[in-house]
Amino acid sequence: MTLIDNFNRRIDYLRISVTDRCNLRCKYCMPACGIANKLHSDLLSFEEIAKIVRIGVSLGVDKVRLTGGEPLVRKDIVGLVKILANIEGLKDISMTTNGILLKNYASQLKKAGLKRLNISLDTLQEEKYRDITRGGELKEVKEAIKLSLEAGFHPLKINMLLLAGINEDEIIDFLRLTINLPIHVRFLEFMPTKNNEFWHSREDFISYKEVVGISKGLGHVEDIDVHGNGPAKNFRIKHARGTFGFIAPLSESFCSSCNRLRLTSDGFLKACLHSDLKINLKDPIRRGMDEKSLIQLINLAVNTKLKEHILSENPISSSEYLMCQIGG
Repeated sequence: MTLIDNFNRRIDYLRISVTDRCNLRCKYCMPACGIANKLHSDLLSFEEIAKIVRIGVSLGVDKVRLTGGEPLVRKDIVGLVKILANIEGLKDISMTTNGILLKNYASQLKKAGLKRLNISLDTLQEEKYRDITRGGELKEVKEAIKLSLEAGFHPLKINMLLLAGINEDEIIDFLRLTINLPIHVRFLEFMPTKNNEFWHSREDFISYKEVVGISKGLGHVEDIDVHGNGPAKNFRIKHARGTFGFIAPLSESFCSSCNRLRLTSDGFLKACLHSDLKINLKDPIRRGMDEKSLIQLINLAVNTKLKEHILSENPISSSEYLMCQIGG
């Protein structure tokens, strides 16, 4: 069986938020006081997550990404990776993390079956990192990058959210990371979201053409194809070990090729990050709903997938979830 939405897009990728908790308070993502976290009983158990993934795989899903909040704050996250790695037909398991706790888990995650790793990192300057994250320590992330490379995560992806007036002066420094290390840097265009008033007025987005222009100062730049599930435009500086890319959900929407569903930590299946449409899977599972009926619910969620988001017209997501609650 195959999941096909109303616009003939094949759905084969599931992003799973395993927790709404995070150990950082990044200014663009979460209020300084944090959020009212859900009770543990509100969260999907590992068994429930695995059940949904198994059904998804039977419908053609072959890639999953674990997100948060911060996925590494979820107890026994390595155990979840092991469970998922044993699901026949699931080809790829990846994770997005802020890296603060990663040095304690990199090797374990690799051995458990995690295939790929993305680390969110918006600055290489210690004081700026503390300011953006409201107290995070950059040295922890740097150590995690080193240990992740040693564990065999090649290439290792670094996600840098471009924040005009804050970190665009570091684009060149992130590009240099790709020259001597097998690191793929992805520059992300900022998406203003609801409940994030400080950022609503920012309209001076940094385009991928600007990034490519800066990269040419380090050598000849070539377009490349990079294996993965994302919509990035990808490039390599000649003779560099790593690569870089750019994701532009506002200036160059990639909705026409979107292949993903999102599972929230409290068990709702969403077809679009920027929509409030969602299907409750947790309660039916806990009531003992049979697999055939759950498949119908998953297909219902796929049928709610819109043709495209409207961020270009109204550059603020309408989703009731904060980015920290759904994993971006």
